[in-house]
Amino acid sequence: MSLIKPVTCGSAVCAAALVTACAAINSGDWASNTKPAFVAGAIAKTSYDGVADDLLTAGLGKSGLAGAAPAVADPVNPTVAELRRLAIYNNYRALVDVNTNGGYGSLYGPNVDVNGNATTSEGKIAGSEYLAYADDGTGTRNVTMMAQVPATFDPKNPCIVTAASSGSRGVYGAIGTAGEWGLKHGCVAAYTDKGTGIGVHDLAANTVNGIDGVRRRAASAGKASTSTGNVSTGDLARLIATVSHPIAATHAHS
Repeated sequence: MSLIKPVTCGSAVCAAALVTACAAINSGDWASNTKPAFVAGAIAKTSYDGVADDLLTAGLGKSGLAGAAPAVADPVNPTVAELRRLAIYNNYRALVDVNTNGGYGSLYGPNVDVNGNATTSEGKIAGSEYLAYADDGTGTRNVTMMAQVPATFDPKNPCIVTAASSGSRGVYGAIGTAGEWGLKHGCVAAYTDKGTGIGVHDLAANTVNGIDGVRRRAASAGKASTSTGNVSTGDLARLIATVSHPIAATHAHS
């Protein structure tokens, strides 16, 4: 796989089209839809009850997003849920001021309803989340896409809000802005990282990121890696011999 990921179908329009792919594995009125050709590999689906975990706050709620960073039980081996919670926590706070003096919790925030009323709710939103790559089948152009379908979504009155990440943020980059607005209004929130999200290939350990953030051996991840350096076995051996801990990265700061 190439070290530099050319963007293919990385627009918000393509992310919105993932909704059609989600429909292919959903039930009810959407069951007749088919997966678009540009959606590579399997579509991961996770449902959240809106209590222990949710689409908007990863179970943290309004209070948790304003508090300290969520803990990870084993920092060396974080779980998918822990990585997702950290991603949502950091991305939400990156674009939204969570200080009460700024109006968080009273003028805006997960607990403020669509009419602008501050409620006693923590603002958790139940629903299903889908993750998949847009790619040409080679695994060298993986663009992460996500669709969040709130439990309040009405197929008979559908709406979709596209939420492309700003700059080089990961796929959760717009969750606190466009994503929050859409989910509160019962709309599907369709996200994309545009192919500029995080992707680190630790050449010494030969591990890479999966779409869920978990580190895996490059060989086992294969085409499901967010980014794998295009380095031959011989070049890798020479590089490791001369550099203490070589790392190939697309964007490691988001």
